Amino acid sequence: MRWRPKPALTKPSSTSAAAADGGFEHIQAFFDETHGQITIGEIPPIRRAALAAVGKNARVALVCGETESVADLLHRLNAALGRAAAENIVIDEVLPEIKRRR
Repeated sequence: MRWRPKPALTKPSSTSAAAADGGFEHIQAFFDETHGQITIGEIPPIRRAALAAVGKNARVALVCGETESVADLLHRLNAALGRAAAENIVIDEVLPEIKRRR
């Protein structure tokens, strides 16, 4: 099945878009302070995951729950990036989940 976006009913204004961002300050700081990338998608065998990395070094890797929305995942990613930066740690839910499934 091909993905088709739903037509937007109204175009968000820049002020409503800024208010709706949910305060992703740690994601913004990650982009501002690193040459990192954030990927949301499949990491086989995990169907939905979020990965924040700088080069080949993962900083945060999260597994998306079955009932978790993309917005919820992004909020968790924002919080995890804040914690990873503050404590200088790597947060990895993906590798343990892959090992568990083997």
